[in-house]
Amino acid sequence: MAGVTLTGKLVSGVGEAKGFTLLPWARAQFMDKLGIDPFPGTLNIMLDDAAERAKWMLVKADAGILIKPPDSKFCDARCYRVRIQDRIDGAAVFPAVPGYPDAQIEVIAAVGLREALKLADGDTITLDLGGSA
Repeated sequence: MAGVTLTGKLVSGVGEAKGFTLLPWARAQFMDKLGIDPFPGTLNIMLDDAAERAKWMLVKADAGILIKPPDSKFCDARCYRVRIQDRIDGAAVFPAVPGYPDAQIEVIAAVGLREALKLADGDTITLDLGGSA
């Protein structure tokens, strides 16, 4: 999916991703499969535009990089390498949860993205798929 650019708005999440990124099995897979020791939590991006959502749906149709839990009490997730704001490598994470919002993207990186990029809710965020993460 290299060459695809997605643009959306930064929104606050519900805080559940922080715990997920700290799970030893998830963290180990992020490091092994993506080369990312994730900063606790994710950057949440909402795709308000129908064309952007359509591009994200095409990306999600690709198998991506699978993050597989050790047991069924957790969900699988698929990841896609991204470059955030043309500055920081990371990964878009799509949790395999029924009813997960089609317009939402969660992004992990080795640094706290809000602080590193000086971002606030409502800011426009650009993701280039195929980053070198």
